[in-house]
Amino acid sequence: MIKVPFDTPSYDIVKHRNLTHKELNDVLDNAYKTMEWFRYLSDHALKVEIVDTIYRPPEHLTTTVFGFHLDPKHETYYRLKYGS
Repeated sequence: MIKVPFDTPSYDIVKHRNLTHKELNDVLDNAYKTMEWFRYLSDHALKVEIVDTIYRPPEHLTTTVFGFHLDPKHETYYRLKYGS
């Protein structure tokens, strides 16, 4: 599994705030359009899941960690081409 963290602004400074479906969609859509390595992961993933969500109050950021499950051949290629 390849883990990929994405930081997004947290508007609720009092408590942890999960992303809405639309916000999450926008983040992933932008990454797909602008990052070749992310496009490779998305196109070859057998399964994608949210592994962790971390709220960082001082920075007002929420980090959502996605796990991309790839076929071993594609995971090896990804790690060789893009690093871990």
